[in-house]
Amino acid sequence: MKLILCSEGFYTEEIVKKCEEFVGKSRNSINIAVINEAYAVEHDNNLRWILENLNTVKNNFGGNLELINLLALDKETVKKRIELSDAIFVVGGHARYLMSVFNKTGFDKLLPDLLKTKVYVGSSAGSMVTGKLLSSEAYEKIYGEKDDYGVKKYLELVNVAIMPHLDSQYFPNRKETLFEAAKKHQGVIYGLRDDTAIIAEDEKLYTIGSQPLIIS
Repeated sequence: MKLILCSEGFYTEEIVKKCEEFVGKSRNSINIAVINEAYAVEHDNNLRWILENLNTVKNNFGGNLELINLLALDKETVKKRIELSDAIFVVGGHARYLMSVFNKTGFDKLLPDLLKTKVYVGSSAGSMVTGKLLSSEAYEKIYGEKDDYGVKKYLELVNVAIMPHLDSQYFPNRKETLFEAAKKHQGVIYGLRDDTAIIAEDEKLYTIGSQPLIIS
């Protein structure tokens, strides 16, 4: 299993190179399947960041770009389309809603088998859902959102909770809020800056980019 769990997607050359390394091909020929479901319930009235995230895929990789709509396609079709790609890129947005889509469509059950041969790259919420779920109190403290979409746990492919966008100008006071939220969470939390990524390689877990804030 090879996971690249980013705060802000393909934000740095180091992250792009790690994807190349994991796939084992030149970036010019890497095929990527994009899952972009998490933004659907975002309250932000300016979603330009979604296009910016997608442009980093287009600008860095020269293979096929497949857009996978989990809610529109049956599970077998999703599987067949992703099998034609080298990597799965999951865009950010609302993490609990994204996990609810995974659960509803059966993608949560399909993904572990796909990860035997595919590289997973998460951006923000796309990274968060691979780890441990923060408590409802902590989630509300950070995001100010009470709707949990019936989600009781994330995928738990890694044994840490992930909080992106630390020190980002778009998310002021996140560090202070994260420390407060950690009081309601049992376990390790990784606070990631936008140039940071957690790398999960089989049983190994390490980071690239800026040093994360680790709270335990």
